[in-house]
Amino acid sequence: MPIRKHLTDKTAFGPVAIEAMSKAFEEACIALQVYAGDEKGREIIATRIIDLARSGLIDPVALRDRVIAEARLRVCPGTSSWIA
Repeated sequence: MPIRKHLTDKTAFGPVAIEAMSKAFEEACIALQVYAGDEKGREIIATRIIDLARSGLIDPVALRDRVIAEARLRVCPGTSSWIA
């Protein structure tokens, strides 16, 4: 599962949470058109999903939707570039 490489503490989440985060991560990357070659973009998405999961949000649909909504607020107007 691709999100695992972004987890610094591999024991912080159980298998169900990791599966939910991985599903949210993959779906958010697809929706935001952040592909495998965009390591920085994927790292930003993974980090946000992990932060949300640490705060108790584990539902994959809610995680995905929250990250997509936040990302759309952070895109530079008139471009597809993220504001870092």
